[in-house]
Amino acid sequence: MNVSDRETVAQIRAQAQLWYDDKVNIYRRILGTFWPEHEEWVKAYLRQELRERLIARGWRPKHGR
Repeated sequence: MNVSDRETVAQIRAQAQLWYDDKVNIYRRILGTFWPEHEEWVKAYLRQELRERLIARGWRPKHGR
């Protein structure tokens, strides 16, 4: 799946933020009282997953990050 010419940067960012927020909420519910202990790691993992998903769609990271 490639980034569509019809999708604006704002739309892609909004979709990415929704995906990220949804996943954070799922993991927060799953981990329950253990969430604070794992929050930093889970969020870092999800940011990397999101980055890889965007790259797979044709998104190019700034400055090679």
